[in-house]
Amino acid sequence: MPTAVCKVQPAAPPLPVLPVRAKASAAAVNPVVPMVDDRLVEFAPYTKKEVKKIGRGLEWYVEEEYLTGELLGVSQSEVQAYRDACAELYDMFEQAAGHVVSNRRWQELGIPANATRIIEYTWENRYRYPLLYGRFDLAGVIDGRPAKLIEFNADTATTLPETVDIQPHQLQRAGFRPDQQFNLFYDLLQEQMLKIRELHPEKSGEFLVTTLGHTEDNLNSFLIADAARKLGFHTEMLELPEVVFSPEDGIFIERGKEYLPFDFCFKLIPWEFIAMEEPGLMNIFTELTLKEKAVILNPAYSMLFQSKGILKILWQLFPNHPYLLETTDSPRDFRRRPYVEKVLFGREGENVQVFDETGRSRERNYGDFGHFPKVYQSYTQLPVDSDGDIYQAGVYYTGQAAALSFRRRDGLIVDADAEFIGHYIMD
Repeated sequence: MPTAVCKVQPAAPPLPVLPVRAKASAAAVNPVVPMVDDRLVEFAPYTKKEVKKIGRGLEWYVEEEYLTGELLGVSQSEVQAYRDACAELYDMFEQAAGHVVSNRRWQELGIPANATRIIEYTWENRYRYPLLYGRFDLAGVIDGRPAKLIEFNADTATTLPETVDIQPHQLQRAGFRPDQQFNLFYDLLQEQMLKIRELHPEKSGEFLVTTLGHTEDNLNSFLIADAARKLGFHTEMLELPEVVFSPEDGIFIERGKEYLPFDFCFKLIPWEFIAMEEPGLMNIFTELTLKEKAVILNPAYSMLFQSKGILKILWQLFPNHPYLLETTDSPRDFRRRPYVEKVLFGREGENVQVFDETGRSRERNYGDFGHFPKVYQSYTQLPVDSDGDIYQAGVYYTGQAAALSFRRRDGLIVDADAEFIGHYIMD
């Protein structure tokens, strides 16, 4: 049996989100906005039975009333604009992360002290620890405006099954050709997995995928596990409490009287959660990484990209860059201009507040992350339709920009109640 093991206790279910204020319309903050209505095409929505045939438990998305019967049109040049933006933004994120590490600006990004060693190690050796994947959330492009970075979900990005599995079926249902969609994620993800494996030739091909057991996390992780399995990795997927972690012996799962080791571990669990809520596990992950006993994905430096604090660093390093929105640590920097208040670590639009140019709160989401420090980002209008619904692009990145999808929401904040909108290429 492995020595000095750590088994994590099951996580409590997420706390309920408190009621949200009445939704403001996008046009209420900026009434002069081009509409995207003429880009939308309708098709007969998939039933639960039809989606179930796709596999991997995807019928859950139908039950949540999350999928729509519409696709949003983009042009080839707009797809290229998204790809170009992500390529340049990723390079900028790397420069910003290097600046944070070199100048030890951990506190400004909310990085716990017990995370700095593993971040420094994976960053200094990042050629051996490339990011597996992430998702850039962007405004602009389809409304004729330049692409603008909202944030980079670099640690635990979701919306994978909808984008990779369901979206192509929607495209076919609407009568389009398979090549009328920018959706290369699965193949490029596998290329990135092979690259990571080749960078660690001393490691065997055991690949563990672990989550905290929430349905949506599991559905996203099934896709990662499936991609690894089809590459020939021996792949297992288990909830975190079922996994054994030992700083001396590595990562294991129990199979009867045997312990099966794993050299690669993908965790759809935020690094900051592990550092703050499971410090014992964080210490073990640090030891395993520094001793090179395991490769943990995404690498720990993804916490730098994930923190909204890096948006402030980006603005300081690249002021007035066309892809960036001004971001600072004080709302006083936005007098007579609308802005957005965000916590350093937050998900699904929780603890986000939008203010208009008078400083009045126009919309606010409560949530579980209000204890984190905040940054303030210049408000930008997202593409909008004639109903006032907003559309936010999500561009997946795995070594390069790899896939595109959208989320739609009434109001000003894209959150857990947003709808998924696939896309088609118009030309």
